[in-house]
Amino acid sequence: MVVARVHRCRALARALVVLVGVSLVPWGGSLPARADQELAGTPAVAEACGPASLVSDFAARDALPQSDTEPGTWYARNWNGGWGPRASTYPRVEAPLGCDAVEWKRARVLAVARHYLGLPYRHHHIPGWDPSAALTGAAGAGPGLDCSNFTAWVYNYGLGVRFTSDVHKQAEGSEAPGRVLGPEEPLAPGDLLFILRGDRSTVSHVAVYAGDGIVVDSHAGSIAERPLAGWYVSHLSHARRLLE
Repeated sequence: MVVARVHRCRALARALVVLVGVSLVPWGGSLPARADQELAGTPAVAEACGPASLVSDFAARDALPQSDTEPGTWYARNWNGGWGPRASTYPRVEAPLGCDAVEWKRARVLAVARHYLGLPYRHHHIPGWDPSAALTGAAGAGPGLDCSNFTAWVYNYGLGVRFTSDVHKQAEGSEAPGRVLGPEEPLAPGDLLFILRGDRSTVSHVAVYAGDGIVVDSHAGSIAERPLAGWYVSHLSHARRLLE
């Protein structure tokens, strides 16, 4: 299995050299008729599908409970060994009428990912879990998300798409979201990239592909945008696509 994964990693790394950027601005209609194509180019539809539409409900979603665990009990004990309360499932979100649904949802995922830039790296299930060092120890104190809880949170908060926050189960198996990309398929915004640990024995990290050779992930202290280079390429295991 390890040998096969290494071969697949090398093939994917070669394929990354020829990736073509995908527009993050989801203009365009979703119906096939020429009339709809003409409508998609109008200012009204452009505004309805534009950047403001991606974040217009963030305040309302921020007001929703992040967990089904009662907030008054969040700090009554060290939940789940310091990981904190588990995430609730957010309401589903659909693209505005007239937008290209796939492109809009991809851009929405990136808007959500960037909503959390700067949030610290912590082994927590939800970003609002802000325990004291007395409760969890110094390493777990304060708010934050780790790599796979970040990717799970982005899709849950952004689209109401809920999947496991375990990095190994995200990568493969019956609970893994979406499908594995073939080694020659170009990446698209919103794809999840799974990275092998140093000895290539197993997946240890996941990032959101943002297009234009950039990823967004929780790593090295905080959530940030980083170039798709170095370790992300040399130790790439595979990518999964949820939106198509």
